[in-house]
Amino acid sequence: MNTTDNENLTFVNDEVALKEILTPLWARRWKIIFFTLLISFLVAFYISLLKPSYKATAILQIGNNKPANTLSIDDAFNESNASKEQIQTQYELLRSRKFAERVISQLNLVQHSEFNDGKYNNKISFFTKIGQREHEPSVREIVAGFLSRLNISPISGTELVKITFTSYSPKLSQKVANQVGITYLQYQDEIHSASKETTSQWLVDQLEELGKKLELSEQSLQEYREKEGIVDIQGIVGLVGGQLSELTSEALKAAKLKDDLGVTYQEIQKNRLDAEKLIQMQEVNSQSAFVLLKRNEEKVERKLNELSQRYGPKHPKRIAAQSELDSLSNRIQSKILAIVSSVEKDYYNAVEKVNATEQRLIEAKKDYIRLSRLQNKFSQLNREVETNKELYNNYLVRLKEADAMGNYKANFYVRFIDKAEIPKSPFAPKKSLAVIISFVLALAFISIIIIMRELLMDTLNSRRKLDNFNEAPILAVLPKIKASSSDKKEDAYISDNRFTESIRTLRTALLFNNEKTPPKVIAITSSVPNEGKSTVALHLARSFSEMEKVLLIEADMRHPTIAKNMNLNQHRPGLSNLLAKTHQINECIIRDKNVKLDILTSGISPANPLAFLSMKRFNMLIKVFGNFYDRIIIETPPVNAVSDAVIISKLVESVLYVVHGNKTKRDQISSGLRMLKQVNAPIEGVVINHSENIDTDKYQNKYYNNRSNIIKLAARKRG
Repeated sequence: MNTTDNENLTFVNDEVALKEILTPLWARRWKIIFFTLLISFLVAFYISLLKPSYKATAILQIGNNKPANTLSIDDAFNESNASKEQIQTQYELLRSRKFAERVISQLNLVQHSEFNDGKYNNKISFFTKIGQREHEPSVREIVAGFLSRLNISPISGTELVKITFTSYSPKLSQKVANQVGITYLQYQDEIHSASKETTSQWLVDQLEELGKKLELSEQSLQEYREKEGIVDIQGIVGLVGGQLSELTSEALKAAKLKDDLGVTYQEIQKNRLDAEKLIQMQEVNSQSAFVLLKRNEEKVERKLNELSQRYGPKHPKRIAAQSELDSLSNRIQSKILAIVSSVEKDYYNAVEKVNATEQRLIEAKKDYIRLSRLQNKFSQLNREVETNKELYNNYLVRLKEADAMGNYKANFYVRFIDKAEIPKSPFAPKKSLAVIISFVLALAFISIIIIMRELLMDTLNSRRKLDNFNEAPILAVLPKIKASSSDKKEDAYISDNRFTESIRTLRTALLFNNEKTPPKVIAITSSVPNEGKSTVALHLARSFSEMEKVLLIEADMRHPTIAKNMNLNQHRPGLSNLLAKTHQINECIIRDKNVKLDILTSGISPANPLAFLSMKRFNMLIKVFGNFYDRIIIETPPVNAVSDAVIISKLVESVLYVVHGNKTKRDQISSGLRMLKQVNAPIEGVVINHSENIDTDKYQNKYYNNRSNIIKLAARKRG
């Protein structure tokens, strides 16, 4: 199947689903309209009894930003604005019970008819008495009603708030809306005055206590200064701190010099007897005098070497040079000893200096710590004095400002923007709108109930449910026929083309079944009474009689209806008389005057119909009738009510199971079919009768309504 076919199938399924919903609404349209109009009329009648309500609105400004012209010494410019929580608190204050009681008392609403009479007008005295009070109420008793009519609504994005009051009297609505604003302004003035008095007294008390604390702290500071002899503690601590820094620097330098000389001193002590190693020390060979002596020694040695090459050992020049060299060597040794002694002396001096400097540093640290303690204590006492002095001055300034500010509101301001006016027309009840809404809601509610009832009904009242029914094949769907008051029921069935064609469809399904030969003896049964099996049996027999010789047997002896529907005498002889052998066949069978159809009614109702139907004579009669008729149709009792149909199903070739499309439950159908299947009854299929929601043939009405081109043939004579 291609994509186009899939789309077409989807469209068809959607159309069927929509039709399944809309068909019940159309079938019950008059009931829906009736109840909708009834509910709308009741709503309109109720609204007509209500008093008209009037609404008046006043607008206040509650600002959380201070005006630019606010006068203040210091607080008005530095104190933060009112927070959103504070503004919201004012809205809730306007809605509070205490505030409502003040307004009610100021306007004396206790004696006003607004809160003593009901909400109904005087058109009907019964409703007028509803809600009336027998005695004068108290203020607390009418607060709830007052608050229910009062509406406080801030205007989003602004500092404005609407005060709206609803009343049956236009003057009262205006008066209350304005009075709420006036009372709120008075309340704010009272709060500010009380707050101002409380604040001033509190500031005075605080100033007195702070003055005592300031005096005590100043006295403690002065006593400490005199006790310790402090004149300028900051200067003394600074001098001692400078001296401590200098001593620390000198101690570091002396310790470094000591360390440097200590290394040289240790080397000297180690090599004191080794002149060669002493000469190699930097402190010795770096001396300029030692370097000069060493150079002279080198010159004399070169000179002596030259003279040694020329002269002998006893030559005067050689002896003089040797004497000069010995003299220089002695001088070098003396110089080394002098340098070593100088280094040792410097080391001892450095050690003494380090010890002395450390001792001075220890003393300086003790003095600095002692002075720091004095300074800390002095600073603590001084800070306490300064803090108490600052607090005292601040509270003094606040007290002066509180007296100078007068009626200044610290956090927000309130003022009237618009006062309420007397409303000219009522705003409620909106009669037209209420009736329209009630009409729409009633229509929707009733429609939903009908749709849900149809969808939840466990019957075969829709094509979708038929497609899901697999317990037996569906042979035909017969529409529901509504006969007018002037027509007879049977005439309505005959004249309805849809029903006639549906019966012919059922006949065709029985005749042209490819799997088996058409059944000659057909039994028609149902689950419960009043499903239309008698009507189906009669009209199916008439449909077969158009082509064949047909016998209709009414085997339901408990509640026979065929004779009644055909206006026959219900006490005339029939099947029970034949089985009891009280009458002959020609006395019991009657010919239908309209078509070629023989009918065998049930006859006199016996005490035990099941015993009659279980006779062998009944089976023999069916076989005898089979020799004279082309088709035999037997109408039987319901399967779930009695077991007559089960007995008859063993004697026939086919069983048709009639189901009421809108009433018969699925479990009833399943139970009946199960009973027939247990006895191996030849179930042909199911016939859906009285169907309202299933369109059996969309073009059928259009095709068969025009009867002008139909030629009526003469009825075939009975053979």
